[in-house]
Amino acid sequence: MAVWVISDFHLSLTAPFVSGQEAQLYKPMSAFGAKWYNHVQRIYTNCQQLLAPEDTLFVLGDISWAMHLPEAVHDFAFLGSLPGHLLLSKGNHDFWWETKKKSQQVLPPNVSLLQHEACQAEHLVAAAIRGWYCPGSQDFDAEAGKIYRRECLRLEMALEHMQSLDEAAGGNLQRVVMLHFPPVNDKFAYNEMIELMQQYRVQRCFYGHLHGHKSAYALQGVRWGIDFALVSTDYLAHTPRLIAQ
Repeated sequence: MAVWVISDFHLSLTAPFVSGQEAQLYKPMSAFGAKWYNHVQRIYTNCQQLLAPEDTLFVLGDISWAMHLPEAVHDFAFLGSLPGHLLLSKGNHDFWWETKKKSQQVLPPNVSLLQHEACQAEHLVAAAIRGWYCPGSQDFDAEAGKIYRRECLRLEMALEHMQSLDEAAGGNLQRVVMLHFPPVNDKFAYNEMIELMQQYRVQRCFYGHLHGHKSAYALQGVRWGIDFALVSTDYLAHTPRLIAQ
């Protein structure tokens, strides 16, 4: 069994997805550049080629452009057509995501939601939250500051859950954080989120949200003792990244 990660599917299907036919979308992502051309088919093909039914795939937010649950019916069906067990966490565009219980009820059997909590997958344990703009970011204002502080509390909650799962498994699991937003500003300034990750001995951190030219300036590699990686679908050429097996 293998564990994979990717983010930012940005689905907007208006009809059932049929492999080999052009996906019908109300918000074609190709408007944002050539890397997004036919991205739904490419995600499907790559997942079918790489993932086994017993594998786990983390999808780190911005899953659907839908504003309400009923509008995402074809997007959810697409997720259900992918192999493996999908674990979704929230992004800033996932307005369809209502309460976890209500949203979970309409998802396919192979799809589960993670909402500022942790779960074990193979020999790793992952704490998942959305995150937000970090202090010093261009978009960081008073309102963003309130949301950021709330996300820090949610991160600590998820990390506590992660620690308890690790200890229950014997304390030898790899500790991972899954975010939608980058955990730093564009200057890579140290902040409370990084401090929390260090406090809970996190070893790896995956995140999405960044696209296009911004991907070139993403935090990548080891810093502060944590290995960071951007996993936006366009950055990964719509190919899930293998992180454990």
